[in-house]
Amino acid sequence: MKKQLFFLPIVAMILLLTGCNDQTTPNQSGVNISGNYLGSDYQGNYVWGGAMNLAWNELNENILHEKLQLNTDDKTALDMVTKLNNPVFTKKDLDDKSYYVKSGYGQNTVDIINKESKEKFPSKSFKDLDVSLSPRDIISYAYFLKEVEYVTAFTEKNVSFNNQKVKGFYAETDDQKTNVKIIKYESDDKFIISLHLQDKSDQLILAKGYDMQNPQAVVTTINQNNHKDLPAIDEADNFQAPKLHLDHHRDYVELIGKALANSGFEDYFISQMFENIKFNMDEKGARVENEAVIALLENISLTDEKPKNFILDKPYWVVMQRTDSQNPYFILGVNNTELMDKN
Repeated sequence: MKKQLFFLPIVAMILLLTGCNDQTTPNQSGVNISGNYLGSDYQGNYVWGGAMNLAWNELNENILHEKLQLNTDDKTALDMVTKLNNPVFTKKDLDDKSYYVKSGYGQNTVDIINKESKEKFPSKSFKDLDVSLSPRDIISYAYFLKEVEYVTAFTEKNVSFNNQKVKGFYAETDDQKTNVKIIKYESDDKFIISLHLQDKSDQLILAKGYDMQNPQAVVTTINQNNHKDLPAIDEADNFQAPKLHLDHHRDYVELIGKALANSGFEDYFISQMFENIKFNMDEKGARVENEAVIALLENISLTDEKPKNFILDKPYWVVMQRTDSQNPYFILGVNNTELMDKN
């Protein structure tokens, strides 16, 4: 039977992996997404990258030495932490040359991250981190880059998506059609295919006709049907796809400002938590780049202790001296407003 493979790509990841519990939590846009993939909305499209899992794992393992806990009753925040503490993605799911992970204290760690990540990935397109930390503040960072090419490049062509004409590509020759491997085919409106890559250690998988609110379900189906020796589409079959491009920034607003409950870290709160994702896919291949940042600042005012007020509204002393001397070179006792500018 002649198959018309006009597909809808759903996951901006090269490696598709099994997840954990089947739960539902609103993402940043308020859309309910099933599973442990804490993706977000990008102009009406779902996007998830694994870097935040890597940064979160690094924070738990290298700094907290246990799973992060929050001092909050916010159900959405607690549900997100539960999912992050049960990650769908770890360093084991990437090759060493494709990622960089680092955590530590203070501005020196930020400087090291900027230097080392650029040295390992000269083509990294994200700017250096612009984060200011005090010596006791904490940062956890993760970055990965994957660039893949098809065995045979496809041919450019305008294609249709949701009845709109867009730029795309298709399999014109027999060699190009051997690029397209069938994982599962039920109909022209429901199938899973894999595009054959030069580096066989990666896969680029495309699935059409599956629940767009449930990435976990399609990942599970892929893993159940993905085999080593996949058949290519027939010479009479058709394949075409749109070119894709996204440049996405997400702030995890649900967790920013929340205080930690871990022993020894009760004075810390999440001051920054964000990720950047870039993805491009065309007739030659695909490129995905993803970074994630978690910054914890120490702030005593977030604890239950009464805040301290350092307000000079009564008589006080001004003393000036060198740091290596106990003898001041200037002393002023301020007792009234005669030394002050009046309103």
